[in-house]
Amino acid sequence: MICYIDMEHEIALQTEEQRENHRVWCEDVRQRLAQIAGDECQVRRYDQITRQWLDAAQVRALVLSGNVTDWPEYTPDSLREIIVIVRQAARPVLGLCGGLQLIALAYDVPVGPMRPLAPGERDPDPEMGGGYFKEWGFTPVRVTRSDPLFDGLSEAPIFLAAHYAESKGTPPGFELLASTDACRVQAIRQTGKPVYGVQFHPEAYTETPDDRRSWLVRTVYPQGYPQAQPDGRTLLTNFFRIAGIPKATYRD
Repeated sequence: MICYIDMEHEIALQTEEQRENHRVWCEDVRQRLAQIAGDECQVRRYDQITRQWLDAAQVRALVLSGNVTDWPEYTPDSLREIIVIVRQAARPVLGLCGGLQLIALAYDVPVGPMRPLAPGERDPDPEMGGGYFKEWGFTPVRVTRSDPLFDGLSEAPIFLAAHYAESKGTPPGFELLASTDACRVQAIRQTGKPVYGVQFHPEAYTETPDDRRSWLVRTVYPQGYPQAQPDGRTLLTNFFRIAGIPKATYRD
């Protein structure tokens, strides 16, 4: 079994609409991860996960979700166990967007906005980090270090981005794998261990033009996107194969 850890804070889930959108998003990602891994996937809240449960459930890999809530809203107590889990690295980990930032925080690396918006610069989502620049939409990412996570992909694979915050450095004991001009820390790996973080959303891939099955793709591109962008699926398959999950498949 694999576990998708929901990192969203309850402050972002106050209304029925927020909760329903979040439920749809988590279920969409859960199904995608299960399909790619060829294994069961369960969703667990970040403040309800324990090392004992992971061991008892024989969880083979962890995927940390992104989050829209700013990190100062989280209490140290609520993050204590998940940070221990990340640092112990008892099983493969992949942090998505805010999940990479959590890995950085676990190693005392600051996380903060990339930069303020320039005068007249458009803000695609003022409700999230209003006033700050965002990487938004399908974006080429420059691979700077060879790693099996990027097997089968070009030197500039394309992934969906939706963030304004970033890790302000590479955590100690980690290697930088990919960058963009706007955000240097786009992908990291712990040296000698299958613990990864990516600042983008590989789970929000598309396989045909105007493919709107992904909730996040629908949110960023309400009218659809004219080209298939499948690189995220390849990256997820690579991660599960690195994690020793042999049923992981590149396509249906």
